[in-house]
Amino acid sequence: MQAPEIKELLEKYKKGVITDEEMALLETWYLQWRPEPLDVSAEELETLKSEVWQSLHLQDAAPVRRHWRKQLAAAAAVLVLLGAALYFLGPGTGKKPDTTKMVAVRKQANEFMPGSNRATLTLSNGQQIVLTNAQNGELAEDASVAISKKADGELVYDHPRKQEGTGPALNTLAAPRGGQYHLTLSDGTQVWLNAASSITYPVSFNGKERSVTVRGEAYFEVAQLEGQPFKVHTARQEITVLGTHFNVKAYPDDPDISTTLLTGSVKVTNMTSGIAAVLKPGQQASTMNAGAQLDVRSVDAEDAISWKNGYFLFDDQDITSIMKIISRWYDVDIEYKGPPGNERFGGTFSRASYMPEILTNLERIGHVHFELFPGKVTVTTQVQ
Repeated sequence: MQAPEIKELLEKYKKGVITDEEMALLETWYLQWRPEPLDVSAEELETLKSEVWQSLHLQDAAPVRRHWRKQLAAAAAVLVLLGAALYFLGPGTGKKPDTTKMVAVRKQANEFMPGSNRATLTLSNGQQIVLTNAQNGELAEDASVAISKKADGELVYDHPRKQEGTGPALNTLAAPRGGQYHLTLSDGTQVWLNAASSITYPVSFNGKERSVTVRGEAYFEVAQLEGQPFKVHTARQEITVLGTHFNVKAYPDDPDISTTLLTGSVKVTNMTSGIAAVLKPGQQASTMNAGAQLDVRSVDAEDAISWKNGYFLFDDQDITSIMKIISRWYDVDIEYKGPPGNERFGGTFSRASYMPEILTNLERIGHVHFELFPGKVTVTTQVQ
């Protein structure tokens, strides 16, 4: 794609007339880090960025907050694109790009690719299937239930006939660091599994309840079945639902476990103390590790599923929590040079972005510096 085409697509995005196909082309150009100068000055690009943010400020009213969030995510994506263009151009008008720097950046980008649909399925007999390499179509049969992989990367369990008197055949779907996966259970419940997460579940639900276990993060759209409640177990919480949409975040290295409700109703129980609460849409229940309390608060539930919708949303977070997210999605280890500090960061970034671009933007907005090594990022925070 030539430089004039890139500039034209950026202008279309600013005006809100870009098509899905054109947006895909624009994102593809960015993701490939095409080293070609744009016939546009740094001042023009800064003006374009300013206009994008000003348009967002008009959407800050409460009744359209969800729409504003979507606009924010989209605008952040184009700002990253613009940032890449500025990076190539340099600060001066018409300046030729630094070829040496661009080659180095492209090499780093290839080493720090964003995550993708990657997971391993473990059947009840212990057989493991690496879904990334598996062919589309039927993969296996477990306890008379056909398991298939669809073209879009979804794993589907056929709805079986009830088999009374048989013990549950359990499967485990595990997404590694740098992976994610979409799963449809035999009852029609859909599950989106985030990076470094796993879910264990029966291939068919034959008992009085439907029960699964989650480690890490997952978003559920539960199929409603009268008289057969759906339960999700984590290390510290039990979530009981009849039919609803909610997010569970239960990483063992996080300080708490949280359940966020989008629609319907769920009952969350602290398994240490037995304290329980029924959530309403827009509420989140948190349990500190080894804690006896169950804290319920109102949140913007859409924020909790930003990962499922394809972007990172950092909302007044410290660098330690941000780098945990980066580590899981880009499959890198994190090392700190000195104390991480208490500075808070905010921002929205596409999960399709290359990691170096996100880290560069974090450096621009805060007192932090990153060094990249094969499979590792070192973090240095500056005293303010």
